[in-house]
Amino acid sequence: MASRTVRAVTKNTDDLKPLFSVSFTNGLLDPSAYNTVSARVLKCKHSERLHKLVVKAGDMEYAGDYDQSTRDDGKYIGVEDIESGEMTLVPLKRVRLRPAVSLGQEPDEWIEPAKKSRQEQNDSLIEAFGGAKQKQRVMKRKRHGLDQDMINAALDSANVEDISVTDSSTVETPVKTAAEEDILPPHDTETTNPDKCYPLEGYFPEYIRKDLEEFVDDFACDASTLAEWKSSKRYPEFILTQLEKLPLEELHRRKTSVYIKYLLFLLRLHAFKSIDLKQKDPFSSQDNESLYQMPGSCFDYLLNTYTVKAGKSRAFPQRLKDKALITILLLALRLENNSFCCNKLMADLKVGGKKICDLAKAMGCKAKMNRKAQVPEIILELAAPLKFPAATPAPRRRR
Repeated sequence: MASRTVRAVTKNTDDLKPLFSVSFTNGLLDPSAYNTVSARVLKCKHSERLHKLVVKAGDMEYAGDYDQSTRDDGKYIGVEDIESGEMTLVPLKRVRLRPAVSLGQEPDEWIEPAKKSRQEQNDSLIEAFGGAKQKQRVMKRKRHGLDQDMINAALDSANVEDISVTDSSTVETPVKTAAEEDILPPHDTETTNPDKCYPLEGYFPEYIRKDLEEFVDDFACDASTLAEWKSSKRYPEFILTQLEKLPLEELHRRKTSVYIKYLLFLLRLHAFKSIDLKQKDPFSSQDNESLYQMPGSCFDYLLNTYTVKAGKSRAFPQRLKDKALITILLLALRLENNSFCCNKLMADLKVGGKKICDLAKAMGCKAKMNRKAQVPEIILELAAPLKFPAATPAPRRRR
């Protein structure tokens, strides 16, 4: 065998084009596209070391980033010069290619997308799950280019309540906690068992649970029926998710169905508007009355607990609406073993993430953001013992 000289090259030189070992995230390349493959390397405008490999195969375009300055991983390919009999070992760059939107015809450079700031990430979450007022605030700030702190200061000054005083002296009012406002159910701050932090009897009495047992048969369904309910949006998304996870054992299944049925009534209650409360039966004012059939004991308990009489009608003040929302969160926590993602429930309630986090804090629960998910998630967790925020005095204001 003829001997040959091998010259090792550790870095790409000017007379050698870089060589790549690529893999495709969406599987193997279609053999019909082999003859149409072309590649180009783009340099980032904002970074000398960051490069992008763009490969076009047929009608598809793929792209993958790599760092030009990083050390190679020990993989080489030999390129033989037949005339000189020398083989040059060229290090390979490993690049993982993903299907990409066409990057245009610029042959030399590309612009690295800017990372979203914390404010922009928060805006994305509000636009996806926020309430109407929060969305309006974001739109207004983007339209006028206002800083968030400026808007918050303006809103705070606009929402200050009038305080009647006999002189111009400074008035100081303490901030009431959720417990002082009487919106929290009875709770145990000493227990180390999360299931006992908020006893079920405090927000879902036993006599209501027994009366509801006769009203859960309409939850009986098979996979095809459940798929039809999802398609027709018969129930809120969070309710459908719970129906998917109903236990198989009959006794446990009926017990869980009672919790889900009560949660369904509370979701409807939370959506009440003033025109609904003028009806004789506000729950049945929906298009499908059969969804909200309930025993009289449950009907009276819900209206007497979460609404107040206002003349010949009833009213649903914000304090009691928050109380209903806390009960909804407690039921959801019980159904989900004291920890769950709030996104679907927030969409059903049309409530923003800030509201959920504020109430979670008032309940002594933990609310954290999972930013690693494709869509940011708010995770609510009930841990024992409960930890409530300390009451602080309101800022001093002059008349």
